[in-house]
Amino acid sequence: MIITKELFKEKINDILIVQFSATWCGPCKSLSKTIEAINADLANPIYKMDIDDHQELASTLNIRSVPALIRFENGNEVNRIIGNRSADVLKKFAS
Repeated sequence: MIITKELFKEKINDILIVQFSATWCGPCKSLSKTIEAINADLANPIYKMDIDDHQELASTLNIRSVPALIRFENGNEVNRIIGNRSADVLKKFAS
């Protein structure tokens, strides 16, 4: 599920998990496929944001490599993982 900057601002005060990626990134494509396969079963869905389309936000959040998954709770970053991960790791991250 793609997230826009506006929806990001709206959901940031809840539990929000975002995969920051880029269209040119091979590991991002693989991670996206894994997320698509499990997203319906997650307690908190994982949204996707392209860093090339949202450079200012990516810079503000100090995204230095992709894929990067960040979990926000009540407007604050509480966890971050970098790189392609298994479905089991993603399920734990989203719970």
